Amino acid sequence: MQAPELTNTQALIDRYYTEEKAKKAQALAHASLNLQLDANDLAMLSTIAKRFGKSRDDLAKDVLSHALIDLLTQLEPGERKLIARDADEMGNSMAQEIAEENGLKDIDHKPNVWTAHERSIAKAEKKRAKELEDALKAEKQAQATANFTEEVQTSNQLAASETEESDIITAETDNAEETQAEDVQTEEATVEADDNMEATEKSSHYINEEDSAPSAFA
Repeated sequence: MQAPELTNTQALIDRYYTEEKAKKAQALAHASLNLQLDANDLAMLSTIAKRFGKSRDDLAKDVLSHALIDLLTQLEPGERKLIARDADEMGNSMAQEIAEENGLKDIDHKPNVWTAHERSIAKAEKKRAKELEDALKAEKQAQATANFTEEVQTSNQLAASETEESDIITAETDNAEETQAEDVQTEEATVEADDNMEATEKSSHYINEEDSAPSAFA
């Protein structure tokens, strides 16, 4: 006989059983860790846990899990790889011990977790290093371009200054040559005027001499 279809309310009980089994299996897969915290740290842990409706143990577990990743990130690359490997090996051994203590063949345990974290960290570091290298190259290229542009501008300004100076010298030379030519023309005109005056005086003097000479027929 086919079992009647469960109502939504009846299905809740099945879900609760499933969740309960999952919690028991999770509890069996975890080892206990007893901590003594400073009153201020415990107060903050309790306050945040209360704010988000979590237990202190669950919040402490999440905080510790993320903090361990941060600690691994700060280790030297070579040492970090060795520590991640050692942690994974120890994790496998501890998982087997937990299973034996609880009379289980095995437990739900993810192997090579810390090795995977180490690889992700190394990959992120290489990416940041590449981005930094590219940024430095771009900065150097921009600086080289700026220096080249400045040199071109300086060279153009110098060339313009030399051209202007050359034009001034040429203009001064032309003015000096024109002045000299005018002086020569003036001097030549003066000499020519003097010559004309001297010729005129000589001609006048000759005429006067002829006028003053005694006539042969007187």
